[in-house]
Amino acid sequence: MIAGRLTMRAQIERNQVAGTDSWGNPLPAEFVAVGEPLPCFVWSNSSREVVDGSKTAMIEDMRAMFALGADVREADEIPQVTDRQGNVLVPGRLKVEGPVQRKHTHLEAALQRIG
Repeated sequence: MIAGRLTMRAQIERNQVAGTDSWGNPLPAEFVAVGEPLPCFVWSNSSREVVDGSKTAMIEDMRAMFALGADVREADEIPQVTDRQGNVLVPGRLKVEGPVQRKHTHLEAALQRIG
């Protein structure tokens, strides 16, 4: 069973604004919490350093696992990942990147750090 592995919690936030302004540009996003925090497990596949001239950036490939019935969609955001007691394990905003993949026992999503 996958339920024993889902030791973390993630509050899913979804953009509630759709449409464009009078110039045809998309309206600013307004993310609102959707339901209760979901049981999950978040991990890092790999990280690497990218150097471009005098700039250096760290790129981290993160993934998240959710139960099959979880309401997680592409472009949803997670403000932080906590443990069951509410202690922050992964700070900062994460965005669900690309479609959520359905595996045999769980849903899996690629995450991108925002900011």
